[in-house]
Formats: sequence, structure tokens, C-alpha cells
Amino acid sequence: MRIAFIASLSAAFVLAACQTPCPPVDSGPIDVVFTCADGSELAVTFTRAPDSARVVQEGYAPLNLPARITGSSYRYGQGGAELRGRGAQARWARPGAAETLCREGASSATPQSSQPTTRR
Repeated sequence: MRIAFIASLSAAFVLAACQTPCPPVDSGPIDVVFTCADGSELAVTFTRAPDSARVVQEGYAPLNLPARITGSSYRYGQGGAELRGRGAQARWARPGAAETLCREGASSATPQSSQPTTRR
């Protein structure tokens, strides 16, 4: 009886090891457009390898910002420029300019809230 139990248990472990693996997660770039309270627009491309954000803002040179450690939100920054946020809202700062609140896909006529939203 004990041998049959051990054999059944061994067979279960072998079968469990043969499960089909999960499909790979799509790690391609993600393009997002943010409209900011100061009237500017940011075109941001988020990538995973390396984990970074490329920020394009009219009138300025494009910036490649590496990811920074954060809690449940995102944060990219380098050299005084920083993009951080959660959900559809972000805060954008670059050297020589005041920080501004931005919203994903919003028009400049949309009222901006100071509280971040959780969306994902």
C-alpha cells in the first residue's frame, strides 16, 4: 500500500513538471502621449530592455531616462529631468522648467487633478 502511494505521488510530480509553459509576456515598446497642464505635450516611449523612457517634447532635445526604484508607481530620471506617475497621470520636470502635471491622452482643455489615479 505504501509503495503504491509513493508511486502515485511520484507520477503526479512527473506530470506536473510536464505542463505547458506560459506564453512570453509582450515586452515591446509602449508609446504614450501625455498632455500637460502647462500646455505642452509629451510623446513617451517606454521600453523594458533596458527599462527606460524616451521623452520627446516640442522645442527640446529628446531625453532617454533610465528607470529609478519606486514603489507602486513609475519613475524615470536623470540629470535633473524626471517623469513619475501612476495610472494615467504623470508629473514631468526638466532642468530650467517648473514641474507640470500631465495626463495620458487628455486634451489641454481637460481639468487637471492633483491626485493620481490608479488604472492598471
